[in-house]
Amino acid sequence: MKRIFQASSALCLLLLTCAPAAAQAAAPPPPPVLVITREDIKPGKMDAHAEEALANVRVMAKANAMIANKESRNYRIGMSPIAGNQNEVTYVVAYGSFANMEARDREVEKLAAGAMKVDYASLPDKELHAAQASLVAVYRPDLSYGIGNTDIAEARYMAMTTLRLKPGHEEEYWEAQQKYVNPARDKTPLKAAASYAVYQVTAGALGSTYITFRPLKSLADLDTASARLVRPAMTEEGKKQMDAVADHAIVATTTLYYAFNPRISLVSPEFAARDKSAVAFWITNPAPAATTTASAGGSQ
Repeated sequence: MKRIFQASSALCLLLLTCAPAAAQAAAPPPPPVLVITREDIKPGKMDAHAEEALANVRVMAKANAMIANKESRNYRIGMSPIAGNQNEVTYVVAYGSFANMEARDREVEKLAAGAMKVDYASLPDKELHAAQASLVAVYRPDLSYGIGNTDIAEARYMAMTTLRLKPGHEEEYWEAQQKYVNPARDKTPLKAAASYAVYQVTAGALGSTYITFRPLKSLADLDTASARLVRPAMTEEGKKQMDAVADHAIVATTTLYYAFNPRISLVSPEFAARDKSAVAFWITNPAPAATTTASAGGSQ
């Protein structure tokens, strides 16, 4: 099951960022395109998978050092669920565009067939995955809320809500959301403390599927700025109208909480510099493996 590690094998974000300005006062906007990969790991194999994932991170970091164009380098954020399938790992990779996705994949393919052929061929593959699936999603700023309130670089958790709407009712639902829910959010601490980045899935899932990402600096954010505060802040008419729309527009919705796992993540130095925590959290340059096989080509 050995495969060339690509950016999609595993957040620009929410998740990772393509924004180069580390000194910006406000958090950069979410990236235009995300690839979200869920891996189901065989029971009892999570520790072995963590080592395998770290090996991929090391190869990714080495490849980045050989890619002159910063926009063509690959980064990812790895997340582990707090509730739900404990044998799951989710990766989020951010792109500036679909053209950027293609360009970055080509860089990996070029290195894997050339200067880093030995590195990619030597990646461990212990067949630890029970299943793996990826989807592609595009950012919808018109549907999002509070962008800029929370910088994902300073977050340690992610609340991820997947929403499946009935085809033909998407516009109706989002109009009601903006008319009845957002004004209620404005009456709560969410107005200043929460960011909801909405993405529309374009491939890899059923149509009319949306994913909302809310980065959390701490799980305590769910106590002080909880979505549970929104409904009590709605007007009675707003509750009635929103319930009516939701009743015939929503097929299903699921919210999962994830913890960021820096050991299986790789972020850019610019991204890590936006995190002002006293203790370094993100990995930007993972230590090489204890024993490595040198590849031909060197650095450039």
